[in-house]
Amino acid sequence: MEVLPFDYYESCLFFPKYSPTQKLIAYGILGGVPRYLEAFDDQGSIEENIAKAIIRKGAYMNEEPSNLLRAELREPNVYNSILSAIANGRNKVSEISDYLHEEKSKVSKYLVVLQTMRLVKKIVPCGEDASSRKGIYRLTDNFFRFWFRYEFTNNAYYEMLGASAASEEIMSGISDYMGEAFEGICKEYFIRQAKQGKLPFVPYKIGKWWGNNPCIKAEDDVDILMIDKTGKKGVFVECKFRNSKMPHKEYEDLKNAMLAFPRIEEKYMYFVSKSGYEDSVIRHAAEDGAILLGLENLFENQE
Repeated sequence: MEVLPFDYYESCLFFPKYSPTQKLIAYGILGGVPRYLEAFDDQGSIEENIAKAIIRKGAYMNEEPSNLLRAELREPNVYNSILSAIANGRNKVSEISDYLHEEKSKVSKYLVVLQTMRLVKKIVPCGEDASSRKGIYRLTDNFFRFWFRYEFTNNAYYEMLGASAASEEIMSGISDYMGEAFEGICKEYFIRQAKQGKLPFVPYKIGKWWGNNPCIKAEDDVDILMIDKTGKKGVFVECKFRNSKMPHKEYEDLKNAMLAFPRIEEKYMYFVSKSGYEDSVIRHAAEDGAILLGLENLFENQE
């Protein structure tokens, strides 16, 4: 029987003393593996825990990903480089091959191995076939994404800087890092809501969407799209983990993105914002029947 990692809600139970924001950042860093979650102590700040449990030499999590790859694979250095490339935003085979200076065919074979190990997943725009040429690669585990983005990439620099200063630097830009993680958290939240019958319908397809929007004649995206089995109902979600209120532009951007789906007749809008909403967003949401959620809502009635 495969033991799967905890989702955001179960993982956050490890940190009862943290605020909703701190809980989600901890999950965004650690993922849902219990051994990783136990490395943080909610008596201390996130910053202190990063320094003590991840950056400090000799800490269990300081070399955990590379140790795992060395134990499982014959060419760990190549796989390290691929995971680092993906963690730093190089999500396409062509981008990864350029980064490694390797042929695309060879990179593709390495990616198959990483997918088999469930360290990497290939995602396509929600609603499209798995064979879509728009597919991109992402790391499946939050901790691996965090480690390869920061510790692996900056190891020598952090050693000179010191664990505390390195942790402080990481936390100064944590909102940017949390963007992708927060989309994953919100997706897990909506899956929980669907299981409890709290959505307008049970999604047949759920995921991120990106592509051309002919209505605005530009590339567009939706953080989370949910489509029912008939293809005629859709939930469109915008997720923002920022320190400022969600501006009206984000609200209008989602409305414009919805125009790319003329076949979806029944449309619902949801927004999830860490820091609340500008007054104009609140006003228009009331007029349009859009749902505005905050971080506290992600922890309500989940038992």
